[in-house]
Amino acid sequence: MIVTSHLLSKFINISQIDIHQLCDNLNNIGLEVESCSQIHLPNQVVVGKIIEKYPHPNADKLNICQVDVGSQVLQIVCGAKNVAKDQYVPVALIGSVLPHGKNGDLHISQTKLRGVDSCGMICSSTELGLPKINDGIMILDESIGKLEPGKELKSYPIFNTFVIEISLTPNRGDCLCVLGIAREISCIFDLPISDYKEIDSGVALGVGRILQIFTEGKIQSSLLYKVIEIKQINTPLEIQLSLGLNNTLQKNPIEDIIEYSTYMTGVILNAYGIQNPEIISVNKNNIEVSLCIKKDENGFEAVFLDKKLSIIGVGNQIEQDFSISPKIFIIEASYIDPITISKRLHQYKIKENKALTYRSTRGSNPQLETGINCLCKMFSDFTKCLIYSGTQEVKQDYEDTIINTTFNAISNIVGKKIEKEEIAKILKSLNFTIKATCDDNFFTIIPPSYRHDIKTKQDAAEEFLRIYGIENIPPIPHSCYETSKQNPGYIQYKNQRNIANRALGMGFIETIHYLFYQKDRLINLGFPTLKDELDLKNPITSELNTLRTSLIPAMLDSIARNKNFGYKSMKIFEIGSIYDANRQEHSSIAFMVNGLKQTEIYPYPKGVIWDFYDFARSISSIIGAFELKSLDKNQMNQTIHPYQSGTIFIDNQQVGIISKLNPILAKEMDIYEGFFCEINLDALIQKHILAKEFSKYPSSQRDMTVIIDEKISFEEIRASILNAKIKNLKNIYPLDIYKDAALKCQIALSIRLVIQAMETTLKEEDLIQVFKETLEILQVQFNATLKE
Repeated sequence: MIVTSHLLSKFINISQIDIHQLCDNLNNIGLEVESCSQIHLPNQVVVGKIIEKYPHPNADKLNICQVDVGSQVLQIVCGAKNVAKDQYVPVALIGSVLPHGKNGDLHISQTKLRGVDSCGMICSSTELGLPKINDGIMILDESIGKLEPGKELKSYPIFNTFVIEISLTPNRGDCLCVLGIAREISCIFDLPISDYKEIDSGVALGVGRILQIFTEGKIQSSLLYKVIEIKQINTPLEIQLSLGLNNTLQKNPIEDIIEYSTYMTGVILNAYGIQNPEIISVNKNNIEVSLCIKKDENGFEAVFLDKKLSIIGVGNQIEQDFSISPKIFIIEASYIDPITISKRLHQYKIKENKALTYRSTRGSNPQLETGINCLCKMFSDFTKCLIYSGTQEVKQDYEDTIINTTFNAISNIVGKKIEKEEIAKILKSLNFTIKATCDDNFFTIIPPSYRHDIKTKQDAAEEFLRIYGIENIPPIPHSCYETSKQNPGYIQYKNQRNIANRALGMGFIETIHYLFYQKDRLINLGFPTLKDELDLKNPITSELNTLRTSLIPAMLDSIARNKNFGYKSMKIFEIGSIYDANRQEHSSIAFMVNGLKQTEIYPYPKGVIWDFYDFARSISSIIGAFELKSLDKNQMNQTIHPYQSGTIFIDNQQVGIISKLNPILAKEMDIYEGFFCEINLDALIQKHILAKEFSKYPSSQRDMTVIIDEKISFEEIRASILNAKIKNLKNIYPLDIYKDAALKCQIALSIRLVIQAMETTLKEEDLIQVFKETLEILQVQFNATLKE
């Protein structure tokens, strides 16, 4: 957005404000000033009046002009096509320097052109460093002020102004006009702002004699119409220069004045020439036009006569010739909701005026009277025209945006306790309507109609803060607390799937069974069942009449079914819920294998059968390390092998069982023998890895074989030795068992000691000491003897 201090002065008096202070304050409130430069016209460039013009005797394209510059009349040779008698023009006097010549500085001196003396130069706009506004010399008119021959051009306000370029964020459509920037300055400096007033044309003819407006269907747009009869028109120099600086100069005077009025007020304006043959051809003595506002085939709201003239917020759909004069024009001011038109333009790709849609999709000014009044003033001041009295309008009652909040809420968002009177004062200066409630703390904020971006109390707080000044808010250290982005349920599920993926990697197949099972079958297998009063009241079938208390029975049934289908060997697992006698739910995971571990294939022509230790190692690869202890009698049931089974412990906590399938049950079910285990899944929750100190010195091993009672379990032996905390003894595990008739009720147990120090390399005497202390424990506590 480019604006000049001269144009701003039409709405607000900024003559007492330093331009640098103005730019700094605009930056502080979020309107970023990208550049600010002053227009500098050269010295000795004055207003001149051409009092006589005649052709050059020796050149077809040159004219000799007699130019009145106040103190004298100068003879100047000029080659511009548009030079004419009685024109006021800028004249560079002898001795002046034009810094914008084709080859740099141009020094003006008396010279001869084709034998004729020329005492000065009539200038174009570009030669003076101004935007290009035509292809010839710049014609002065009284839109810049009273023209006095000999008066320096730089003394006129329009040539002594600052050009400010402002970068706007997409939400600030209200600042895409001079009036919008003036509103912001008015708020910063607490200055009154003026606006365009309605012009009393003094004409008895009303707009209704010519124009009637009809709507068809539900319309969301607002429109306002005037009728103007233009008899003579030229684009005033002030408008040419203003549009030239903004790079929006149009093709003809009508379009120039419309664009200028939109640029000044932010209201979207348009014109339809009644005598334009592309629109309508009527008898001048009986002009009557009926415009219809309705939706077109794509849902856009459009203006129709015999054909579609324009789409509101998008642009004209037919070309118009504005050069015919005199002519009667229908002047239109329109507004459409920016969100509505943006969505429609995104959905349909149609012919559009890019500059117009840029303004309408960001939010034009809905104050249509302001735009019409500005346009009528331009026509009244700078053209010969007849403005018909009255207006025709299509008006919509848009709902106000109502924000209910408290003064404390605004203060909390801003980060400082601020008096409610100050909050209300600043919001009112931004033209917000403040309505108090019966409770002094609560109030209602209604943004002005042109602030389409204000929807919430946070938006209102931001508006207050940019005027109040963020530098007035004390800095507070930012507290940042990081919370887990994963809820416990997700972590538990992730852990389950990690275990399942490891099982799948080991070749196990995942199975899923019903939560329900047959109660009699559970009783026969020796599994616990739900209490009768907690059992299912309305089971699906008699075979699914209770909740399962273990995953094993259903998995055995699957093994039997698949054996009938020809699958001799299977490796399956399942993750699911089981219930105790009190109907409390628990998560469990079970594994089961049967048949062969390795099928019949070279070099194993008979295959490889499973054994207890192979199965235990497979389970350890999936769930991690665990210990085994003997089963209690109350854990036994019909599925468990009485001699190849154990209780699984992790971190000294009992978590499940592991067993060979009871051969009697395998025979009854006609399945191959196998192994199974069932573990409480909650005990397998992934734990944080804790680093432990380790030794950098090598470990040593010592083996011993002792004769010991066969009824003593290795679990007891290991626990006793480790609890003794023998120095440098890290671990102990069994190697072999030997038994024969000569030993009677004893066995030869071979064990291995792992010995390692943290601080030094062990010597032979250290190893002997560990061996000796271990043997002493075996001898004293278990009556063991060292085998020779």
